[in-house]
Parts: sequence; structure tokens; C-alpha cells
Amino acid sequence: MLSNLEIFFSRLRDSGYAYLLLEPLLLYGIFFGVTFYCIGQYMSQPKCRTAALIVIGLCSLSIVPCLSLRHRAQAREFEKRPADKLQINEQYKRRVDTKWIYYALAIAAGLALISGGKLASFSNIAIIAGGVLVIFFSAWMHMKEAEIYHPNIIQRAVPVK
Repeated sequence: MLSNLEIFFSRLRDSGYAYLLLEPLLLYGIFFGVTFYCIGQYMSQPKCRTAALIVIGLCSLSIVPCLSLRHRAQAREFEKRPADKLQINEQYKRRVDTKWIYYALAIAAGLALISGGKLASFSNIAIIAGGVLVIFFSAWMHMKEAEIYHPNIIQRAVPVK
């Protein structure tokens, strides 16, 4: 058991593995945050909404270490998979070009935490509608990652016989 823990902690220092651990926060973390925000809004539970906003904000801001770790891991990926270098570069550029989406959701979550009055109702709409859009966007980005890193995933429609 102790040797497995040592292996685990050594792998955490590997930027490629650390990226794989953080990347799902952009999809599942935001999904659960928005879900619990809607529940808290429906049930008028301010503590639930506050906790959900914190989760949404932190998960949205996880794009920063994700991109940093991914950039550091790319050199080794290029060595191991030279045929996929173009796809890997395109996906990384796509992630960098669209990081503003996660920043915008984090800002909306921050505003919702500190706002009141009419700004609060606007931020509620921004969190719910924007959060749902970010969830779909994150699922799409996750699909693009899977197409690159999991070649067993079919990238095109399979004809039905």
C-alpha cells in the first residue's frame, strides 16, 4: 500500500497526469456547481447557492493550471506521438483561444457572490444560462480531447447495416 502511495505522489508531480486530474473539473465540477446552484435557487437556500458559486468559480479558474500543465506535458507527448502533433497543437490552441469562456463564468460567479438587487437577478440568469452553455462547451472540448487521446473513439458516424 505504501509503495502505491509513493507511486501516486510521484505521478502527481508529472504535468501530464496532473492535467488529466484537473481537466474534468471544467466539465463535471461546473456541472455539479450549476446543478446545486439551481437547486439552491429553487429552494431559496442561500448557503447552497453560495457553496455552488464557490465551486463554479474555482472550477472555472482551474483552466489556468490546466493550460499550464498541458503546455509543460506537450514536449513528451510530441515525442511519444509524433503523428498526432498537429492535432495536439490545434487542440491546445483551441483551449487557449477559448479560455475567456471560463473566465467569464468565474467573473459571473464572483459578481453573484457579492451582488444584490437588480444585479443579483441578472447574475442569477448569467450563472444558470451561462453555466449551461459552458457545460455544453466543456463537453464538446472533452469530446475533442477524447478524439485525440483515445483513438478507439470513433470520430465519424458509423454506417448502420
